[in-house]
Amino acid sequence: MATSFTKAALGAEGIGADVDMILGNGYAHNHAAISIDLLRRNPVLMKLFLERYTD
Repeated sequence: MATSFTKAALGAEGIGADVDMILGNGYAHNHAAISIDLLRRNPVLMKLFLERYTD
């Protein structure tokens, strides 16, 4: 996950806001199937993927 917990917490504290922070571990249910489906439905993304990860 790209969000910095420290920056988010200190930023909310700095403006005096009461927030609910939801933290994840980077895992999403069915993430592999969702990723493959996204590649299959998007030819431009599939092209970029193949260029980067195939010989």
